[in-house]
Amino acid sequence: MTQLETDSPVTDDRPVEELDQSHQSADRKPSNADSTPDPSSPEKRKRQRWFFLIGIIVLLIGGVFGWRWWQHQRTHPSTDNAQIKGHPSPVAAKINATVQQVLVRDGDYVEAGQTLVILEDHDLTLKARQAEANLASAQAQLKSAKDTVPYTSQTNQAQVRQSQSQVAADEAAVTAAQATVVQAQATVKTNQAKVDQAQATLTDNQTTFQRYEAVYKEGGISAQQLDSYRTNVKTAQANVAAARQTVEQSVADVGNAQAQLQKAIAQAEATKAQLVQNQVGGQQVGIKQDDQQQYQAQVKQQTANLALARQQIKYLLIKAPVSGYVGNLTAQVGQRVQAEQPMLSLVPLYLDRIYVDANFKETAIRNFRIGQPTEVRVDAYPGQVFRATIAGISPATGATYALLPPDNATGNYNKVVQWVPIRLTFQPDTDPQHKLRAGLSVTVTVDTSGK
Repeated sequence: MTQLETDSPVTDDRPVEELDQSHQSADRKPSNADSTPDPSSPEKRKRQRWFFLIGIIVLLIGGVFGWRWWQHQRTHPSTDNAQIKGHPSPVAAKINATVQQVLVRDGDYVEAGQTLVILEDHDLTLKARQAEANLASAQAQLKSAKDTVPYTSQTNQAQVRQSQSQVAADEAAVTAAQATVVQAQATVKTNQAKVDQAQATLTDNQTTFQRYEAVYKEGGISAQQLDSYRTNVKTAQANVAAARQTVEQSVADVGNAQAQLQKAIAQAEATKAQLVQNQVGGQQVGIKQDDQQQYQAQVKQQTANLALARQQIKYLLIKAPVSGYVGNLTAQVGQRVQAEQPMLSLVPLYLDRIYVDANFKETAIRNFRIGQPTEVRVDAYPGQVFRATIAGISPATGATYALLPPDNATGNYNKVVQWVPIRLTFQPDTDPQHKLRAGLSVTVTVDTSGK
């Protein structure tokens, strides 16, 4: 063999296409798909079983808690349509007077019998002194009647003349009292006319305010101008109230005038009877004994008048009727207050004086019973629970007591779930710090599991 033959490359007898494919397959790298494990491998199936087991456990736990939650909601209905209510005691003046001192402030705690406000009225002192003088006069008349019984026979003529003068004076008093009654009745009519005029002015101002309020909303006038019309309405309202109060006072004056007239008539009749007795003569001693009884009655009457005057002086000290906290204090030093005018309120915060008024839907009260325990959560104290019990269930729904109760027989009927008021009372030891206040919003949950 020559050198040329030795150096020549070795040839392959396979076709060219097979050679090319073999070279390409030799150069190709393994792909990711070739490295993916088999889905049916044991590790894959083991993970799937664990996930399935965990899912079953989660469903079981969720089902248990869901069932317990549903059972709790079914036996523990709740509502947030509730609030705390109490029994505030309004404190008002019993007489017309001027406020001299205010000894308390809003929020102060006071005991029953503690002085709250001191009023001032010098006329009451003068009335008391006048009553004392009248009593002394009646007592002196009674003593005089007792002393003059032995001398009645000698003074009969003088008594007749005195009785005649007294009859004339009493008749004049009757005439004056009648004139006073007529004048008081005329005053009532005049004051009533003022009320009608003030009411008409109020109506006109209200109409004007409503008209300009619409103009204000459209930007036609300024807020200051609207406030001016609102002030006119308030002033007119105050004028109406004052006019009505004047009418009431005038009516009272008519009653007083009529009482004085009846008193004057009675006095005139008594004086005429006394004159007849004196003219007839007779047993003057017996007559004087009757006078003695009359003076005894006058002594009793003047004693009652004095007691009334002294009692009115006591009314100058406004004292607390109950123990509690001061609220809605309106009394101011120098203010002129009228009888029965509220000056403040006393709110007892003891648990026996406050309660919860809760409104439940009619579909939730089927298992409600008196005495069932409840939980009260107050919005003002989040996270704190107060214990209470059902003390009363309203005999009718709230709509029944409305000003305009619904009438399902008119118009189109739409069924609406009704609300039933439930009254709750707190447990004695649930609020030792007296934090609960009337008017606070609460959420109530009733435990009906015991039924």
